[in-house]
Amino acid sequence: MSQLLLHNARLILDDGIQRGGVLIRDGRIAQVFSGEQRPAGLSAKEAIDLNGAYLAPGMIDIHIHGSAGVDVQNASHEQLQRLSEFLLAEGVTGYFATFVPTDERRYHEAIAAIEAFIAAQRHGAPRGAQVLGIHFEGPFVSRKRCGALKTEHFRVYDGDPRSLQVFTGNGESNLSYARLMTLAPEIDGGLDLIRELTGKGVRAFIGHTEAVPERLDAALAAGARHITHFPNALTPLHHRQPGAIAWGLLCDDVTIDCIADFHHVHPLMLRLMAKAKTARGMALISDAIQPAGLGNGTFKVWDINIAVQDGLTALVDGPGAGTIAGSVITMREALRNITRTGVPLHDALAMASAIPARAAGIDADYGLIKVGKRADLIVLDEDFNVQLALVGGAVAFDKEGG
Repeated sequence: MSQLLLHNARLILDDGIQRGGVLIRDGRIAQVFSGEQRPAGLSAKEAIDLNGAYLAPGMIDIHIHGSAGVDVQNASHEQLQRLSEFLLAEGVTGYFATFVPTDERRYHEAIAAIEAFIAAQRHGAPRGAQVLGIHFEGPFVSRKRCGALKTEHFRVYDGDPRSLQVFTGNGESNLSYARLMTLAPEIDGGLDLIRELTGKGVRAFIGHTEAVPERLDAALAAGARHITHFPNALTPLHHRQPGAIAWGLLCDDVTIDCIADFHHVHPLMLRLMAKAKTARGMALISDAIQPAGLGNGTFKVWDINIAVQDGLTALVDGPGAGTIAGSVITMREALRNITRTGVPLHDALAMASAIPARAAGIDADYGLIKVGKRADLIVLDEDFNVQLALVGGAVAFDKEGG
């Protein structure tokens, strides 16, 4: 039995912040205690004094294409390892490798590479954030709300489940890892697609859509419960055509996620979203792409040129020149930004951990400091810098120790 005590911390819990600590046994949280209480019988090597720092659940990024020069859709094992180590140092303990639309062959190649990396992570000591699954952004989305996605790879659903096998794996409902798909419910076969994916264990998210509220109601009934990078790539809000924005803000059964970089969404809009959805209905994502963490410049991503200038991305060429194309923010920066709009820290952490976990259907194990949960934890200072990160109860990043 392995065990580790983290004490003298400010615990960021689901309902607030309190002094205390946690006891970890065999990779899971065995006890959460308050104040100066601490279990007896542990050796000095089995205890870490956090000296009043924040102890929080590890952040979970359910929508990330890459960072640190790595594109998850075209990455070697070594590159994925580099990405995972970069993300862990930014407070992300788990993430979903997010794919843009491509052809069948490239889907299979990218999936095989991610699956091999997941298998290697499960059988080795933690050395970075864990890949928790794959998120397919498209290809079943609206051409009118394509954003930076390539329309030549878009599809409609023909009603034949065999055409979905690349996305659903072997067709079993007990997939070996979580899968998500962002889709537009108004495309041909869209509602049947949601039902089929849901039945196969794939979470259907709404996004890149022009669906009207009546269609969105039908999508909800079919199994779609979440909206991707709200309100981007949705029909703009209009008082006579409310669309997915008004519907998403008002529908209590639907969660949303957003890119809080102050480029994709204005701070005032973030405040409106947080007020309407509360911290229990809104998640943070990075939507980060390969150049994240590399500074300004022009980069080749998905075979297109994307310029990065002071945190803003934009397509360089073609009819879509100037269109925002992903982000270069990290989840740690998104956490800091959302608190600057007035969201309390414990609610902001829920947006970065518990709500993404729930949207992805992995909340039985992830997202909270709670007895029985996996001990994927981060230690933050007052400026949101990550001091320590644990994956499965083991220290996998130590700012002081490397």
